[in-house]
Amino acid sequence: MMKANYYEVGDLMIIQVTGRISPDQNKPFRDICEKNLKNRKVIFCLEDLSFTASANISIFFESINLIENAMVVGLRSDFFKLLELKGMNQNVKSCATLSEALRSFEL
Repeated sequence: MMKANYYEVGDLMIIQVTGRISPDQNKPFRDICEKNLKNRKVIFCLEDLSFTASANISIFFESINLIENAMVVGLRSDFFKLLELKGMNQNVKSCATLSEALRSFEL
């Protein structure tokens, strides 16, 4: 099961996502992104995230893309390849490290 822990640095929210993305978590995650995070600056740390099916990961990243100022860190190669196959890799802003992402938000 996917879990998320978060903390704030100024006006930036950093969310550490761990576990496996499961289909029953897609709608709640999308609702949170759309209702609570849409107008925030958010960094998703994904080093410890895995998925069960490509549909789950597509919906996960579509939800992240609802947030105008979102970035992902630690995007594993299997995620990137899947996003590339689905033509979604252009839509996802990513950095290799959290410090690089923080610098991109000028913190």
